[in-house]
Amino acid sequence: MGYRIEVRNRDLNRVGEVDTWISLDFTVAYCAQGSWQLLIKNNTPQAQLFEKGGGVAIYQDGVDTPVLTGACEVFQKYWTVEQHTNVGSVYISGHCDNKLAYSRLAFPDPAKPIATQWSSPTATRTVTGGSSTALWNEVNKAMGPGALPDRRAGGLVLDGAFPAGAPISDSLRYDVLGDKFADWIAKNPGTGYRFVYDPDARQINFRVFQPRDLTQQIRFSPELGNLREFVYSVTAPSVTRAIVACQGDGNARYIYQQVNTAIEQEWGLQAEAFVDRRDLGIVTSSTGTPVKADPTMTDADFNAAVQAVEDAASSALADGAPKGNLQIYPIDTPQVQFGRDYFVGDMVTAYIDGVAYSDVLRQVTISVDDGGKTLSVAPVIGDQGTGNPLNLYSVVSDMRDRVRKLETRG
Repeated sequence: MGYRIEVRNRDLNRVGEVDTWISLDFTVAYCAQGSWQLLIKNNTPQAQLFEKGGGVAIYQDGVDTPVLTGACEVFQKYWTVEQHTNVGSVYISGHCDNKLAYSRLAFPDPAKPIATQWSSPTATRTVTGGSSTALWNEVNKAMGPGALPDRRAGGLVLDGAFPAGAPISDSLRYDVLGDKFADWIAKNPGTGYRFVYDPDARQINFRVFQPRDLTQQIRFSPELGNLREFVYSVTAPSVTRAIVACQGDGNARYIYQQVNTAIEQEWGLQAEAFVDRRDLGIVTSSTGTPVKADPTMTDADFNAAVQAVEDAASSALADGAPKGNLQIYPIDTPQVQFGRDYFVGDMVTAYIDGVAYSDVLRQVTISVDDGGKTLSVAPVIGDQGTGNPLNLYSVVSDMRDRVRKLETRG
């Protein structure tokens, strides 16, 4: 599988093609800012194609749509006495065109410029409806045809065909669109979006789509020969008993405990944690039950405080729950290849020790050599290695238990 690069200028015109470089690395991300970096010899005709405000379209052989398009953001000269001598080399890099979503704010009133936002009837703007519709509308109001003239992104075209998406309800006040979109998509995984440059039309297309379910078609496993490595681990809980303390002094302070008995039995251990919620107006009665710290407190506020105590305990138990970590490293094969057969946003499946794990393909990092041939393709399935608090404990625990049973039978 090979790659080539087409270069655009700031007016989105195709100005040439790069077919020789020293190294090319790029990351295609799902509904996030992917990135690219090209190392090329300095002062060559191909290096001179790149300019401030210009960009690239990276194509994969046999695939019509670019796998990544984005603007040039960094130019870095590189020279050493041992390598890249004479005229030296230059690193050119940037983010993918999804960065447009991270370059606009959601104004409380998109029809007014900043100088007159003060005259808006409300300080925040409420958004309701389908998630796909909300994405499209916010891009239109912030940088599309529906935006103020000085906020419109040149050459941006919005695709009008998209699924409705799951219902959402949110409020906006100078939020970064890309960050807000990430929140919406995390809650409504059936919606995705992408900004991609079209060299023939000289425009950047914004498309909202429904991710494909390829869990039966795209599968990775050691037996299929398309999984280079996998690592999984389980970690014991750090909290199994959450103790929440509210207002009051001495014995009058209300204390509440919540216990995860199932996890204590599974791991054979107990771990207590103290949660200070002195901000909640609850004290202990003479019978040990919770009562109002202030008699003027309304019943609604008291009930809400009691619920907040339980929620604080549940949160502490969730934070200290046993953890499961799964890292999967697929590889391209002639039968299954990124770009041609699957793309970021698709649901795919990995089979590890007989257990199926299906999730969204979040990103793919690709390294290409100086001949345009792929050196490595590293997909990220689900939230592995992202620091996301998603806990795969049940999946990983099933894998571990299955292996132990097989070993026992042997």
